[in-house]
Amino acid sequence: MTDLRPLLDRATEHVASPDLAGRALAAAHRRRVRRTAVGALAAVVLLGGGVAWLVQDPTPRPGVVDRPVPTPTAAPSVIDDDPATQPIWDPFTVVDAPRRASTLPDVLDPPEDPPSLAEAPLPDFVVAWPEEGTDLRVLATNGEWRSVPGTANAIRGTFRDVVSPAISPDGDRVAMAVDAGVLVVEATTGQQSIVPWPPELAGPVDSRPGLHWLPGDEGFVVLHWKRPWLVGLDGTGEPAPFGGPYGSGVMVDPDDGTIRERTRAYGRLRTWNSADDVSSVSLGGYGERYVTRFGLVAYTGNPGPNGVALMSGPVVVDPGTGEILGYAPVEDRDSVYSDNAHLTALGFVDPDTVLLMVTPMDFRTMRPEDGVTHVVSWDFRTGDFARLTSGGPAMRWIAVAPGLVD
Repeated sequence: MTDLRPLLDRATEHVASPDLAGRALAAAHRRRVRRTAVGALAAVVLLGGGVAWLVQDPTPRPGVVDRPVPTPTAAPSVIDDDPATQPIWDPFTVVDAPRRASTLPDVLDPPEDPPSLAEAPLPDFVVAWPEEGTDLRVLATNGEWRSVPGTANAIRGTFRDVVSPAISPDGDRVAMAVDAGVLVVEATTGQQSIVPWPPELAGPVDSRPGLHWLPGDEGFVVLHWKRPWLVGLDGTGEPAPFGGPYGSGVMVDPDDGTIRERTRAYGRLRTWNSADDVSSVSLGGYGERYVTRFGLVAYTGNPGPNGVALMSGPVVVDPGTGEILGYAPVEDRDSVYSDNAHLTALGFVDPDTVLLMVTPMDFRTMRPEDGVTHVVSWDFRTGDFARLTSGGPAMRWIAVAPGLVD
């Protein structure tokens, strides 16, 4: 299966369901285990001249999932001598990382039926938690949860009838693409308003597009499946000069609105200074799920010139030069953290720290829905990790405001 890695990289580059490849790999592994077990229920092992019989039980045990135990491998502790490349990191160790004090609770677990935001507004939004069949739930920096009425049914007839929220840079609003347009909800009043779709974006779709906020009241970058659009709060819109299908690789600086993109996993990194002024630098290796702030870019990928086989990890680069400033390599033979999106940069907390969402996973011993998700800070200058909060599988789809976590 590892020989298919380059093909899977290309095939899933714009796939909206990140666990698709992982589920296929896990199923293939289980089939191989069953075939081996049927043909060999017992194995003979020679130990110091003696004989030990190891009896294998091929019967699946539903509900029993052991956490993988890290085992020594032949991999070196670092993959090269670049000072920006840190020792190989095992995401399963994040549960033991030091706790970082933040506005997030130790365990992120929204109540089933919190008060309505319309009746009890909040000072801000630091987390937005979407879940199928449930109104969007939002958390403020004061630790209180609210629900956003009407959002459980705001999308109908698509492959994923769940809103995908985006919190504004200063946490005062949350937006989501719904059937009627872009729904904008204000924290301090609970007021809801709809930015109608431009006619070109209003038709039936397989899934509603993702959104990036532009600073202030400029509006949004709408990641439409054909190409990104720039949509103002008044509903006016036009095709963006940047980006490809689904806006893959497009990022917006939340402070000054600078737009950068890497339209292909192995392409150049471009900075849009204006609609007709673009600069670019070459990046080695591949990358996915980009964020930018403080004149920096972070993503999940492998920055080696040709990639290092079966590796990925969080990366920070200088978008002006392409220089790698930090890379924490992860052994990733089944593309768990790359293609299957179990490691995602959420944004920069400060010029030294990236906020990551990490769901440690081993498709050979676990099901994708069995993972525990963590929000983690990574000091890419020192290589230190710290855990802010943890939660169940549904936490993988939340939005977090990096600027409000401290």
